[in-house]
Amino acid sequence: MRFLDPAALRALTSLEDLFATSGLVVAYADGDVRGLAAAALLFADFAVLHEDARLMLDAPEGWAGAAWRLGRGVVRVTSPLTAAEARDAGLCDDVTSVAPDAWLAEWMRGRSVIALDTAAALVRMRGGDALERAAFARLFAIGEPQKGLGAFLAKVKPTYS
Repeated sequence: MRFLDPAALRALTSLEDLFATSGLVVAYADGDVRGLAAAALLFADFAVLHEDARLMLDAPEGWAGAAWRLGRGVVRVTSPLTAAEARDAGLCDDVTSVAPDAWLAEWMRGRSVIALDTAAALVRMRGGDALERAAFARLFAIGEPQKGLGAFLAKVKPTYS
């Protein structure tokens, strides 16, 4: 999993290494989010904005590959969107008031990051079902599905690695 906190988003000079990432990309932004930071947020598999953030879709360069979130509906942006407006438009997945590290720790609790990483990699891979079968064999070998099933049967929250 690759977590892009606000500092990492602001430091981006290109989206090329994000496009080459095979695993899960999670982005957390605050403040005024524009340009490459906004493109990376839209590209992320899971995007979260701090409640005080403003999303500005004002830079056409470098946006290839980030537009799939815009495919959820026609979005015409003439002014900055608040975090809540961006969430309501489907441009981010969550809005929070907590700091990036605290948000990430809470978000990861109860989720199998290994399974999410594998799913993200499968979405980005080509090669038929051989890759999918190999990924599922790996997940079952390390016990991630069994942990979830065992927790479900015991009626407790799962604890993943």
